[in-house]
Amino acid sequence: MSDIVDEIRTAYAPLGIELEAPTTYGTYYRLRCARCGAMVGSVGDKLLPGMSKELVQEQQFDLYAAGLLGCACGYQAERASAIDPVRAEGARKRLA
Repeated sequence: MSDIVDEIRTAYAPLGIELEAPTTYGTYYRLRCARCGAMVGSVGDKLLPGMSKELVQEQQFDLYAAGLLGCACGYQAERASAIDPVRAEGARKRLA
């Protein structure tokens, strides 16, 4: 795998999202819930180095914490709460 794909995989893992094998010519990857296996989206591998962690763990964190991104089973919201309980609770109140 390329360094950027490893970086993307590492960025999503703490939130309970797994990266699948490439879907289209090696440039897009399915994202699946690590608990129930439901597809939760896709991501391209054209991100610049360092972008994926910033996007997923910083900019999208509140959306995962509030249950607005991720799987309907709630695993990503649970993972966000485990990572940063105070920020996750604030996001739920603010975005509910």
